[in-house]
Amino acid sequence: MSASPYVPKPAASIRTEARLVDVGVVVRDNRGHTVSGLTRADFRIEDNGKPREVTAFSVRHFVSAAAAPPAASSPRAPAPMPEKPRWVGLVFDDLSTPFGDLVHARLAAKRFVESGMAAGDRVGVLTVSSGLVLGFTADVAAIEQAIDKVKLRERKNEYAGCPRLSAYDSYVIANHMDNAALEAKVSELVECDPLVCESRAARREPLKCKIAVERVQNLANSFWEQTSHQSRSIIASLRNYVDAMTQLDGARVILLASSGFLSGTLEPDMDEVVERALHADVVINSLDAKGLYLVDQPTPNPYSTTRSRIYEQLLGSRPQERSNDAMAYLSDATGGLFFHNQSDLEMGFRELGMQPETSYLLGYVPDSPDGKYHRLKVTLTSGRHESVQARMGYMAAAAPPEKPAPVRRIDREALGATQLEDAPVKLAERQGEPGSGKPAAQISFRWDVTRLAFKMSDGVRSQHLDMVAALLDGNGNFVTGKEGVAELALSETGFARLASGGLNMTMRLEAPPGSYRLRLVAADEGEQHVSASTLAVELK
Repeated sequence: MSASPYVPKPAASIRTEARLVDVGVVVRDNRGHTVSGLTRADFRIEDNGKPREVTAFSVRHFVSAAAAPPAASSPRAPAPMPEKPRWVGLVFDDLSTPFGDLVHARLAAKRFVESGMAAGDRVGVLTVSSGLVLGFTADVAAIEQAIDKVKLRERKNEYAGCPRLSAYDSYVIANHMDNAALEAKVSELVECDPLVCESRAARREPLKCKIAVERVQNLANSFWEQTSHQSRSIIASLRNYVDAMTQLDGARVILLASSGFLSGTLEPDMDEVVERALHADVVINSLDAKGLYLVDQPTPNPYSTTRSRIYEQLLGSRPQERSNDAMAYLSDATGGLFFHNQSDLEMGFRELGMQPETSYLLGYVPDSPDGKYHRLKVTLTSGRHESVQARMGYMAAAAPPEKPAPVRRIDREALGATQLEDAPVKLAERQGEPGSGKPAAQISFRWDVTRLAFKMSDGVRSQHLDMVAALLDGNGNFVTGKEGVAELALSETGFARLASGGLNMTMRLEAPPGSYRLRLVAADEGEQHVSASTLAVELK
């Protein structure tokens, strides 16, 4: 069973035919300063290598929200046409970011909000573990207060037993990527448990001790499963936030602040995020909260051996570099920027989140949409040597199929009001435990497995269960939510154990004090049976 942040899915989509492809461009000189005074004739655009005529051109100048002039008070002055806002989602990875890194990231983010927001910017604050902390707003004070509410939810990133395993160790051993790591950790096991092997030769050649090798591999597999589940939760949260931002009209940017997470073997999950971001025109910028990192000093280990010490010395900065791979890929593939290996996080937030002093918006007429990714190249026609920063490409969305993919019933019911009691589940809520430090609702889904329609295969009962808990404010606006999934594969013994006590899954929803409507929805496989209820909740 697992739970992840939930964001409501749109019940319907609106499709329009785009007549222009917009390309935002920033030109910088060799000192990094933006270049102004350029015209349409100074730019050249290629779409998949084919030159395109620039048919639309405009210049934008950054105006700080704090320095923006007040609106004209004269009734005769015509109101200026409002520009579409830029939506910036500040996403804090509170699972993989140690306390010190998270504190520095929060301070840098607050300084960016104070001076880096442009007039018209709307900033939302989100976390990986809890979802929405603050909806999109231009209220600087509210944004800073929301950033202060981001707390550490760091999970265990090291197995402190014998042998001692880091997340990186478990990754390379579980995926058979480094025999040196396996040999080093087997030597530690033999050192702390000499009876694991009968032969003394194991001290000279640890990999010949099959029992010790199997124990280390099993331990690494188990720990890597925990680590990869955490990474999968981070990626799933980003996917949900990309989906939610598709409904916003204007430029859309996600700014992810994280100390990095291992993403090996999760490439399909990341590809799905990138594909959705390209379709939705959402750019992902990433900031490495580790700052300028050095080679970590080995953790004191009473069972370390010559092999394990040599292995740790040869590792160098590989664990830190591998933890950055996902952020680098997500940024590069969506046309964003990756700020890393620098300790000035305030500068990082400015570079990733602040609009440049001068930028240009180019537009051109594309060919008919073909449903494929188109690579863009923007250069200067004058032969000047300034650097040009622009989106790397876009997804030319093809015409949708005649029958669009159906929206899940559980998503429709999440924001509804219907009372349903079709699924064999009891829905309950109680206030969070005292002393937790933040108001919360504790939700319980109790399934009666004896009434579930299991699929049978080789004596195993399988079933898929979905659960959603959503907090809504007094106006019915979504505040925060979580989605739980249970994949059951029960033997007869496991089924008998659950048949008497039931299957219980709990979720915790944190939110500011106030009155809310709590919407609970649960569905079995294929949404054959759905239960839903609405409860009044007062968080104190």
